[in-house]
Amino acid sequence: MNHSIQSKLMQLNEILSQNNIDHYYIYDYTSRPKLVLAGSFDFSYYHNIEITFYEVSFLSCPGGVFSIECFRLANDKELEILQTISYGFHEGPVICMEDLTSGTRFFIAAESLDYELKTVYYYRRENLQPHESLAEWVEKDREGRNNNS
Repeated sequence: MNHSIQSKLMQLNEILSQNNIDHYYIYDYTSRPKLVLAGSFDFSYYHNIEITFYEVSFLSCPGGVFSIECFRLANDKELEILQTISYGFHEGPVICMEDLTSGTRFFIAAESLDYELKTVYYYRRENLQPHESLAEWVEKDREGRNNNS
């Protein structure tokens, strides 16, 4: 199981590096135990990737925007520390989200993860292309279509 996650994290890091994505925030955690992080290099108008964690049993990260350079599996020392702060309430692999520049590390214990490169706009916009959508909080008109007025 961890091998599959490790492989997926390596692919994810490559995509994030190629697309210059290093800022994240919790986009959706209303469907617990599923958590979605949005990632972008600039959240002014949109985000570029959604990283979905399934069966989340523990979370330690800021509630606002935070910077991350890489995603990896937590090492033994980090797992030992995590055990003391989670009181054992974490199950499954633990993913470390690390900013190497500042030395900050955040953690998510989850059974699996997926990601999707797509542009999610934070404003009304028509003629969306494949892999484009509007953020759920963007208003829709009465007929359910996007309204640019």
